[in-house]
Amino acid sequence: MTSILKWMNVGLRALMELGIVIALGYWGYSVGNSTAMKIFLAIAVPLIVFGFWGLVDFRNTGSLAEPLRLIQELVITGLAAVAWYVAGAQAWGWALGLLSIVHHILVYLFGGTLLKH
Repeated sequence: MTSILKWMNVGLRALMELGIVIALGYWGYSVGNSTAMKIFLAIAVPLIVFGFWGLVDFRNTGSLAEPLRLIQELVITGLAAVAWYVAGAQAWGWALGLLSIVHHILVYLFGGTLLKH
């Protein structure tokens, strides 16, 4: 049963990351003032955020690695939830925020970590 719950949490993570990409793209599209700028921002904003997420490696920070990674993930997910909210999709923003909280609680409840050592 535990392994099923762990796999469900992997699915939650995939939904969370998909929600982040869509939220950032949707926000980028909504703030553009021309069609070209809308399309550019819809692609560029998620790329920049995920690029930052992927470039920062906390594994060399010792005992601070896991808390720093958690903070990074919560900030990025929080920004994406706010992006949904500001772009007019308040329910999606709340859903993404709640999904992130549930996912991160389950990671630690199952004895996992965000960083693979």
